[in-house]
Amino acid sequence: MKFVVTIFEPAAERALAAIRAIASTHDMVEVRVDAFGGGAVDLAALRAATAKPLIVTNRGGAPVDFASAYGAGIDFVDVELGHDPGPRRDRVVLSHHDFESVPDLEALAREMRAAGCAHTKIAVTPRSFADNARVLATVAPGMTLIGMGGRGLYARILAPFFGSELVFTGNAAPGQFSLERALEIYGGPVPRHLFALVGNPAAHSGSPAIHNRRFRQQGVAAAYAIFETDDFLDVAEPFARGERFAPAGLAVTKPFKEEALVFAARIGAAIAPNAAEARAVNTLVRTPRGIIADNTDVDGFETLIAKTNAKHAAVLGAGATARAALVALRRAGIDATVFNRTAGKLDARPLEEFARRDGELVINTLPMHRDDADINAVYGAQPAANDGRPLLEAQAIRQNALFLEGTR
Repeated sequence: MKFVVTIFEPAAERALAAIRAIASTHDMVEVRVDAFGGGAVDLAALRAATAKPLIVTNRGGAPVDFASAYGAGIDFVDVELGHDPGPRRDRVVLSHHDFESVPDLEALAREMRAAGCAHTKIAVTPRSFADNARVLATVAPGMTLIGMGGRGLYARILAPFFGSELVFTGNAAPGQFSLERALEIYGGPVPRHLFALVGNPAAHSGSPAIHNRRFRQQGVAAAYAIFETDDFLDVAEPFARGERFAPAGLAVTKPFKEEALVFAARIGAAIAPNAAEARAVNTLVRTPRGIIADNTDVDGFETLIAKTNAKHAAVLGAGATARAALVALRRAGIDATVFNRTAGKLDARPLEEFARRDGELVINTLPMHRDDADINAVYGAQPAANDGRPLLEAQAIRQNALFLEGTR
């Protein structure tokens, strides 16, 4: 695979500055001139800004002038299928974008490869697990397959592991990762086992970097992706059946942890004590001893709580993550009071009373970060002080061990 940094800036001067600012390892640069109007562009200045192979793209319009581009030393011109690829097909990235669905990929790939261009790129919009699986099944040498949008993240992340040629990074499209994040995710052999986070929203998750790093350290041919959906069963059913390209294990996040417990019971999975006590599942994995349903949020909270000397805790929130925290607190012998916006669940007191709390340890499981919490569960796309990443890392230790059992 080759890492392509896409530059999508509203002005040519900013595009040049962004090219020069690329610090991490990369293989190519793409400049989206449509971001600043697609009109007259100083191609020589773009060429001078990097020694890396350079793609110039005018998405949504006619390709940039071939003679001007090649005369300025531009390596490749992106041409959307249906436009004339010009005189130098060996210097063309032939692209097709479907922003609504997944078309007949076999026929489309055959048509595009017959054009004989240097690179062939197909970007489509999956709506289901089946759509994502079709994208992955189309990957072939010399081709780039991309799933667009949140529902296409599964294929977007996994396709390069199976040989999709170009990994486009940057901020030009929903679901596109930064170069730094992509470098954390990729590496290792072609995966024999797949794993995924399932949730909504989930695109911001740091889990792919954590688990793929651990797989590489263990020398395991496995890969971890994201499956963002509003239908848990769309991926859970293929998982349970062991379908091609289905995950062998699922990390479950909101809003599906309770539904995952119901699903686990229905399919006869072995429900571990953590999941039973928390009444929620955040890990499902197919293993030689059958499907296991567990809750490693409990383990993560136990790890972080062990670093304190607290005797009493205040827990904000009353959902699945709060219940996992309460299991860990109970096992540690720490009394807890729950505060929630809706009183009643878990005997919660009104959130307005939190200011009068009695407790030196504050655990926040609500969707908004709190600076006064000792442990936050929530985190965003960018790391922040006192966010939920320590909990994410802590729970991933045992979760990854469960996933490794699913590779045996």
